[in-house]
Amino acid sequence: MQLDARLAAIAAFVPHGTAVADIGGDHAYLAATLVMKGIAPRAVVGDLSAGACAAARRTVGAQRLTREIDVRQGDGLSVLTPGETESIVVAGMGGALIAEILAGAPAVLADVQTLVLQPMNGAAKLRRWLYKNGWDIVDETLARAGGHLYEIIRAEHGTAELPDDVLLHIGAKLYEKRDPLLHEHIEGKIAKLTRAVEGMNASAAARQSAEYRETVSNLAALRTMLVLL
Repeated sequence: MQLDARLAAIAAFVPHGTAVADIGGDHAYLAATLVMKGIAPRAVVGDLSAGACAAARRTVGAQRLTREIDVRQGDGLSVLTPGETESIVVAGMGGALIAEILAGAPAVLADVQTLVLQPMNGAAKLRRWLYKNGWDIVDETLARAGGHLYEIIRAEHGTAELPDDVLLHIGAKLYEKRDPLLHEHIEGKIAKLTRAVEGMNASAAARQSAEYRETVSNLAALRTMLVLL
C-alpha cells in the first residue's frame, strides 16, 4: 500500500507512539500505514460518509488490522471520546471547515497532543483559529501530488504571537525554513489573490470594501516576498 506525497507528508508529521484519529479518513490508507509501520499502536478512522466507511473497513480487513483500527461513521470529532487519541489528523477539507470541526469538540482536544491538518483552501483562516485558540504551529511542509500543491500543518498546545496576515496566508514556518516548494507556493497564492482582485475590480462597491483593501495589501506583500526569496 503506497501513500502519495500528500499522505506521506501527513504521516511524517504524526508523532511515533501516539494513538491517532484520521477524521475524514476515506479509504483508511493513512491509518493502516501508520499502524503497520509501528508509528501508531492503534487508530480510529472517522468519516461522515457510509461509502467511505465501507471502503475503510475493506482496507482494514484486507490488512488484518481490525483489532488495531476502529472505523466509525459520524460527523467530525463526534466519533471520538476525550482521552482516546493523542494525535488527530484532519485532511482534505477546507480550512474554515477544519476550524469548525476543531472548535466543536473542546473536550476531545483537551487531551490531544498533536494536530496534523491539511486544508484544501482557507489555510489563513485555519492558522488564525489555531493561534487564537491555544495552539502553536510548530512545523509546516508542502507536498506536490496529482499536479496540486498541498499545505500540511502540525500544531501543538501552546501560545505564540499571531503572525502578519501575509504569513498567515503562506505559513510562517514554511517561510522561516524556506521550504523547497515555497517559491511555487507563493506564486500560487499570488495567482489566486490576483483573480480575486480582478473580480472585485468589476464592482465599485467591492472596491470600497475592507476585503478589497486587505486583498490588495496581501497581494503586494506576497509579490515583495517573492522578489526577496
